[in-house]
Amino acid sequence: MIPEKLSALVEKQAGNVHRSNIDSVNQALMKLDVPVESEFAEFFLTYTITLFLSDVSDEELCDIAEPSEQIKDGTEFVHEVWGLPENYICFTTVEGEGCYLYDKITGKVWDFELKTRDSFLRGEISAKWGGFYKFMIWYLGG
Repeated sequence: MIPEKLSALVEKQAGNVHRSNIDSVNQALMKLDVPVESEFAEFFLTYTITLFLSDVSDEELCDIAEPSEQIKDGTEFVHEVWGLPENYICFTTVEGEGCYLYDKITGKVWDFELKTRDSFLRGEISAKWGGFYKFMIWYLGG
């Protein structure tokens, strides 16, 4: 269940944040092989990323299904170009040689920088957030 604190922060964002096309999200989750019972899936099945503003990060969040498959495209990029393992989902733009990564196995979130790629691949860098909801609360200033 999405924490009330997170829901309140999302409701303050610009535009219509409520998801209307659940089918497109289910298809995107299937393509990414993300479990539908995960925090990541529940969030995107409930909300659409509009232009969410953050006081703590310059990274722009992408939506999973609208207006395009930005998360799938970014994820393919980090797998094919940066050589990151298949369990990581990129849900932000990759500008500036960094992004936020969601681990679809553990549910944790990393603040990834390309310059530390080798350390990351060796497992020397820990996740910054223990779950997707914790990340989103931080990102939205909660």
